[in-house]
Amino acid sequence: MSLTDDFKAALGSWASGVSVVTTNHDGLLYGLTVSSFSSLSLDPPLVLVCLNNGNRLPEMIDASGGFAVSILNRDQEDASNYFARPNREPTRGFTEIDGEWTESKVPVVKGALASIVCEHRNSIEQGTHTIVVGEVVEARANEGAPLLYWRRGYRGVEGGDS
Repeated sequence: MSLTDDFKAALGSWASGVSVVTTNHDGLLYGLTVSSFSSLSLDPPLVLVCLNNGNRLPEMIDASGGFAVSILNRDQEDASNYFARPNREPTRGFTEIDGEWTESKVPVVKGALASIVCEHRNSIEQGTHTIVVGEVVEARANEGAPLLYWRRGYRGVEGGDS
């Protein structure tokens, strides 16, 4: 095996929550499933997401000035799969997945376990990805259990409250 294969196998051992990053630029909605999402700071409240440079989302976030992160509920594998599908085009509204608008007019996945709306603060290209930092302007949490991704498959949390 190559170092790349070993690296992928090692990273696959890290269970991560599944989230969808979305933005609205000039009336066009677009989103992407990501596992590289993290809190960064409490004061000020900052989060970061890592997005592939080959995707249109980093440029759309830069142009729109903001984005949202929907942390998916255990029963939202369909939403994760939809936003992970390559070569999708931005849409004028919610099409195949139910969505809703935040107070800041940013789209989020309807029924998500949590959603966080951010103003774009900074983007840093590193390797094949762009690290996008956002300052949190809205946050909401709902009841349920998270959708997890581990070793190339979806998982749930035993004893979750959904």
